[in-house]
Amino acid sequence: MASRHASFLPAMPLFAADVQPGGSPVSSPWLRFSWQVSTLPAAPVGSDLIRKATREEGEDVLRVLLLSLSMDSAWNDFYAQTDQYLKDAVARLFNAGDPLCLVIPKGNRIIAASLLDPDPEAANHLVSGPSVLMEYRNRGIGSRLLHASLSTLAEVGLKSVCGITREKSVAAKNVYPKFGGVSESIQLGKQASKSLNPAP
Repeated sequence: MASRHASFLPAMPLFAADVQPGGSPVSSPWLRFSWQVSTLPAAPVGSDLIRKATREEGEDVLRVLLLSLSMDSAWNDFYAQTDQYLKDAVARLFNAGDPLCLVIPKGNRIIAASLLDPDPEAANHLVSGPSVLMEYRNRGIGSRLLHASLSTLAEVGLKSVCGITREKSVAAKNVYPKFGGVSESIQLGKQASKSLNPAP
């Protein structure tokens, strides 16, 4: 990856189906946030254009997601796995048909993106979380993109939406608690743990 000029979320993903709720005496660095989108409050005010990404924008979306991730220190010890997770997720969702991904452009450049999974059974509907390039942080863009992501998932029929992130990430501290987001500590299941720490 070129330079590390970006920051903000993402509220990261974890290899989906194997996320298990709490139950361990060992402190976990993972939080799952959930929202009841049928009672979503009004969108925050902002003038940024938020639109759906086209299939041709997959590489641009991936670049924004990885740049955003690279500057959040909460992800340092998990960067390689999350990097691969995002590459796989973008490839899967952008090649499967019309991707459910929201972007915010400035001129010809995408400055923020949020990759979504509309499957009601998905363990993590906010695949990437709202990811914003560092020079555009602290302007409310992440909050507006989160609201748009929740609204979009509600429009495709979801009643409840969840997103997974690290407990000390920017997402967990400043963004995901908004719009009624409720968090719980989670542990990764054994299968997910093996996929993250393969035996030699």
